[in-house]
Amino acid sequence: SKYGTPTLSILCSATGVVFLSWMSFQEIIEFLNFLYSVGMLLEFAAFIKLRIKRPDLPRPYRVPFGTTGAIIICLPPALLLVLVMCLASLKTFVVSAAVIILGFVLYPSMEYVKNYKWLMFDSTVLPISQVHEAAPAVCEGKEVIDEASVCLLSDPSYAKKEEHNEDSSMEGVLKLD
Repeated sequence: SKYGTPTLSILCSATGVVFLSWMSFQEIIEFLNFLYSVGMLLEFAAFIKLRIKRPDLPRPYRVPFGTTGAIIICLPPALLLVLVMCLASLKTFVVSAAVIILGFVLYPSMEYVKNYKWLMFDSTVLPISQVHEAAPAVCEGKEVIDEASVCLLSDPSYAKKEEHNEDSSMEGVLKLD
């Protein structure tokens, strides 16, 4: 493509949009919620399985009370996700099942295509220094090295504009001081 976007990705995305166009907006939301629920349930299952199989792995944060605590924390949202899935229509079940099966078929197919080099896959990972060179973060006119230190209000005049707008919206209102 003109801007380097993979053409196959554009075609796949467009196919997905055409596929969803025969569904109503409510059905699309229901479908996406259903698939999101499936994904979250898989994440919870993987989290608990990892806590059981590899409890000694270093983690930045540990859920209190071990595996039991992890299960207790995952249980309420998991029940809500199951409820969301139970409220879905038959059409959502069918479409979601088709998409999940398609994923199970496409993944090995893409590995096959990759092994025979029928398509070019770019798996290069840019070093952090090059990523920041491509799109430097700017805060108050100064380039920032890491994204964590980027300020939220980079334009200090924003706060003044907010104060001005607040005062102007209060015109005609009697202020009691």
